[in-house]
Amino acid sequence: MNFRYRLLILFCLVGLLINVVLAWWKFADPGAGIAGCGGADDCAGIFSSRWSQVFRIPVAALGVLLYIALYASLLWERPRFAAICYGCIVGAAVWLFFVQVVILGHFCPWCMAAHGVGLVVVVLGLSFHRWDESFMVGLLTGIFTSFGLALGQLYGPAPATHRVDGIPEPVNSVSLPEDIHAFGTGRKVSFNDGKKIYDCDSMPRIGSADAEHVLVEYFDFQCPACHKMRLYLSALVDKHPKDVCVLMLPVPLDHGCNPALPESEPGHPGSCDLTRIALGVWRIRPDAYPLIHQQFMSDPPMDRATALAFAHVQVDRFKLAAAMGDPWIDRLVKANIDDWVTFAGDSKTLPQLLITGKRILHGIPSGQAEFIRVMEQELGL
Repeated sequence: MNFRYRLLILFCLVGLLINVVLAWWKFADPGAGIAGCGGADDCAGIFSSRWSQVFRIPVAALGVLLYIALYASLLWERPRFAAICYGCIVGAAVWLFFVQVVILGHFCPWCMAAHGVGLVVVVLGLSFHRWDESFMVGLLTGIFTSFGLALGQLYGPAPATHRVDGIPEPVNSVSLPEDIHAFGTGRKVSFNDGKKIYDCDSMPRIGSADAEHVLVEYFDFQCPACHKMRLYLSALVDKHPKDVCVLMLPVPLDHGCNPALPESEPGHPGSCDLTRIALGVWRIRPDAYPLIHQQFMSDPPMDRATALAFAHVQVDRFKLAAAMGDPWIDRLVKANIDDWVTFAGDSKTLPQLLITGKRILHGIPSGQAEFIRVMEQELGL
């Protein structure tokens, strides 16, 4: 066994190991942090993007299978099959490097290491094998197979995590004076060619009402996906405090106050209470609302007594009791539910996030970094 063959086997095993690690992180939670990465915009942003999978299969998992196949072809002396693997490796490395440079604009050090090791494997393999017609056919077959990876990522099914659509027409096309979302004397923002108007100062929010970009989230305090969205939105506002504000409009998925919730759906009992308490705090002390919003998004969710006890630390209990009886809360919740019926369509899912004039995000991306990337792209940040 000569030195080049031993080196080829060694780098093949290193490539296999790196892809096993990448596949593990892909199936785990890359947003929790990956050793050797510079931050959320590096590894996690790539791991949670659509480019991390093809036909919903993680690219790293395909890499594991590819290196196993190459290792087997070397042990069993199948040069043509090895050539197919070399072609797949070099084609995938070139394509995924292009994705990081041109499309995403940032790099995953581990991904780059995988590409680098792959190119070393290819160079060693090409120098080790005899270039006959069979070997060349296998090499070209592998390269064209890698083109299928690129086409699958470009035109295949996107990850089933989120989608961005046009905003449907409101249930009731109302003029400014009739829509409770638009009541108030503060700054107005509009969506869908002015069919939906919001007063930034009168609606519960996180971030400055004077921010350049205003998003509108319809959510439920007990919705697990909404819990993730809260973290993503907070991170976005923290990253762009002068540029982003989010209006927070609760849609309790609770039969107690949501007649639009299908009877077959169990919903989230207790969401009506959490909504009324949170909006009562907003009416008395708007600066305390972000903290209330954060605490009420706890897992497991708060019950009514615990939520009231926490709210009483922030505001006077008698003022809160009066505010919770304000008809404004009932009108706002009804308007939120009406919008949810329109925006969510048949799926009746949350969260729903109005982004810009005619754009709405359904669901959430698979990671915080990917969410921030999508929002920065949509808002031009």
